[in-house]
Amino acid sequence: MLTADVNGSRCRPLPGAVGSCPFCNSEMIPRCGEVRVHHWAHKSKADCDPWWEPETDWHRNWKNEFPLRWQEYLFTDHATGERHIADVHTLAGLTVEFQHSHLEPNERRARETFYKNMLWIVDGSRLEGNRKKITEWRNKLAEIIQNQHRTNLFLTDNADDLFPANWTNSPAPVCFDYMGPKADSSSDPQPLFLLYPETVHRKRLVEPLTRDGLLRSILSERLNMNSVRGIMQNVASLRLGGRRR
Repeated sequence: MLTADVNGSRCRPLPGAVGSCPFCNSEMIPRCGEVRVHHWAHKSKADCDPWWEPETDWHRNWKNEFPLRWQEYLFTDHATGERHIADVHTLAGLTVEFQHSHLEPNERRARETFYKNMLWIVDGSRLEGNRKKITEWRNKLAEIIQNQHRTNLFLTDNADDLFPANWTNSPAPVCFDYMGPKADSSSDPQPLFLLYPETVHRKRLVEPLTRDGLLRSILSERLNMNSVRGIMQNVASLRLGGRRR
């Protein structure tokens, strides 16, 4: 985790500090080496959030793009008493979950039901085959042209051929990051791919984004389930005579 409670305040890891987990209250120790992103670790195996899993630096670097007060937000369902820690939760109510490792479909659906207004950001580079499938995306996606203007919105008949199949039926928008944890940040920006949920004109809607573009949309609180539905409704109302690859 990136934060722990220290003397009643949420804090970043500092050498020599002692913290407690905001979820299970067990002792946490700082890991402040020179290689990995600084983080807190449970001192002993604890009965923490059952959805918690070991984090990669890819996961931590994404979380660190957001304000501290948005990170590792503690959710409680007051009707059932169920509790979980969200990776990021914005003031506008959007929950962002970052996923590097394989996630069982039942747990994925449970998180989507619990958080409701959410966005997944998935490491699409985890398997080499996933990275290879997206390399020819410009030849596999048809761009929507509206009033002779490019929209940067694309339609595909073959979402399962482009994206990891275990994510394409999610009812939440899923953004695939194909740069992965070993990306060279000095190289030209590579697009992320936001896969909209459900279908439009019997196809799937895809929006390529730069990392900065996605972050601006989230940080400005313009990206949420209402805005996603609005874009899908606008596309559904279009006559799609003018598309191009």
